[in-house]
Amino acid sequence: MADGDLQRARALLDVGRHEQARVALGEFLASSPQSVEALCLLARSHQLAREYQDMLDAADQAVAASPTSEWAHRLRSIALGKLRQPTQALAAARRAVELAPYAWQPYVIMVDALLASGGSDARRDAFQAAVHAQRLAPQEPEVHNSRGRVFQAISDPGAARRSYQEALRLDPQNPTARNNLAIVELRQGRTTLAGERLGEVLADRPTESLYQDNARTAARTWGVRLMDATSAIWLSVFAIAWAGSPMPVLVGACLAMLAGGGALALRRYRRLPPALRRLVRRDRWPMAGAVVQVAVAVDLAVFWNAEWVPDAVLVGPMAVATGLAFFAVLRLRNRAIGAIVVFCRRWWYRLVVLRRTG
Repeated sequence: MADGDLQRARALLDVGRHEQARVALGEFLASSPQSVEALCLLARSHQLAREYQDMLDAADQAVAASPTSEWAHRLRSIALGKLRQPTQALAAARRAVELAPYAWQPYVIMVDALLASGGSDARRDAFQAAVHAQRLAPQEPEVHNSRGRVFQAISDPGAARRSYQEALRLDPQNPTARNNLAIVELRQGRTTLAGERLGEVLADRPTESLYQDNARTAARTWGVRLMDATSAIWLSVFAIAWAGSPMPVLVGACLAMLAGGGALALRRYRRLPPALRRLVRRDRWPMAGAVVQVAVAVDLAVFWNAEWVPDAVLVGPMAVATGLAFFAVLRLRNRAIGAIVVFCRRWWYRLVVLRRTG
């Protein structure tokens, strides 16, 4: 295989065809087993296939063939990080930085290794590495993605969003930025917007398991939020009924809330890409919970003031609705606590940790 064939293997990897690239690289390595470029490309093919132990083996061979190859150490750091060996991953990333102190790529890898190490000192060092990478290559999208990951780690979603948006400005099709930006939106409760972004990523990379997992998470969260909204409607109808409102008022209030909530939910559902809508429909239990809450709200509004209706018509459905609403209240409480924790964590890092970077 000539050098042009190595470039063909690289091109195959760029479009995600890692199996074909691996076959070609295997043929080349049979005659040139010490080729650092081929070994690094082989490690990259295993990375795309999420075969991280094989990736590490290929990277180790590349390091053995050329101990001064920063690319080989960089790939080794990635593999070690995926295999949950953060100490070794950080050592490999630091070695890559030593070998290429003026290249931005090793600093980006070191950011991830430091974040995986945990601790405030590691996050401060990760911030410094991301800043240095940006100074070296301000026009590289992956540099801004690394800054975004640092801000996510210190619970600063606003700064993370700005970093990912800058990466998208430089490369509108960058899948990492689009995926990570969707995760930021999802964690802030913007499930529809997160679903839109993840749907775009999934349309471009339909076979990527990471994006598939994130899309399923977004669909589940969207459905759970719908169930929480219907629980709020049921509780509101129950409060109006308990206050002694006459049947016309109770029924009118129930229908008004269901109509308004249904129109809003339908509007947001239509904003989701087709792939996300399918995932929402397939996730049956949140949809079933929402239907139950709506049915119980209507049942309560119609029969609360009817003396001729047996108690079982109301008591049984109300017990089920109360159970579902209980978990909705717990989720609301957890989100409120999480928001407070994120706020405190963000400002502690800003004032105590990142401030030390100067």
